[in-house]
Amino acid sequence: MKDLDSKVALVTGSSQGLGRVIAHRLAAEGCTVIVNCASHIEKAQAVVKEITDAGHKAEPCRADVSNEQVVREMFRGFAARYGGIDILVNNARVDPYSRQPDTSDSDWWDRVIQINLKGTYLCSQAFFEQAKGRRWGRIVNVSSVRSFIPAEMHMIAYGVSKVGMHALTRAFAQNGAPYGITANTVAPGVVATENMDKRLGVEMKKTEMAKVPLGRPGTCDEMADGVLFVIKNGYVTGETININGGMYYAP
Repeated sequence: MKDLDSKVALVTGSSQGLGRVIAHRLAAEGCTVIVNCASHIEKAQAVVKEITDAGHKAEPCRADVSNEQVVREMFRGFAARYGGIDILVNNARVDPYSRQPDTSDSDWWDRVIQINLKGTYLCSQAFFEQAKGRRWGRIVNVSSVRSFIPAEMHMIAYGVSKVGMHALTRAFAQNGAPYGITANTVAPGVVATENMDKRLGVEMKKTEMAKVPLGRPGTCDEMADGVLFVIKNGYVTGETININGGMYYAP
């Protein structure tokens, strides 16, 4: 399955960063891309404009993926307009460096798990119900190298949420196989996005780079290559594509 022309793809959390690049890449392959955001719809609209100005197809969608009712309404809308979604990229996440000093451990845990893991589960469930009738579908869960390496105290919730995505991948791969639905994980390491310097700051960036054997962050396009690979190759399912500059094997 190399030709994605006429497929409809939903990329959650795609109004900026890696999700934005994945949306662009899928649109360039011929997909109609749904650019999802939880807030700041103007950012999603800006990405849509970039895509349509390039001659491709996209539409914005504001929806909180951690809200079951909202997710089901979103997928019902896609079914009415397009007959359903063909490709689901679960990319929405809480930035692990966005925690405010006054946020309690409990509130932080709930927020990270709700978006990163519960959101992936709810979207995958709704997608599965639509895709199995068409007997074709692709689920790609964007996890992290943080699901493999021991977490610092401030990264525990994030790491747990990301390792949980691997369990979801295996479950949907197994249950989706009879219906032609594949599910795979792409696990990035440090990714150079437009907000990287602002998010990390100089010292944190140096600390993170010191963990990467290749000595640099990966590009969004390098991560998107892995996403496109598991979408196009219909014989890969239940797998994890690690793209992390060697962080996974490094001591």
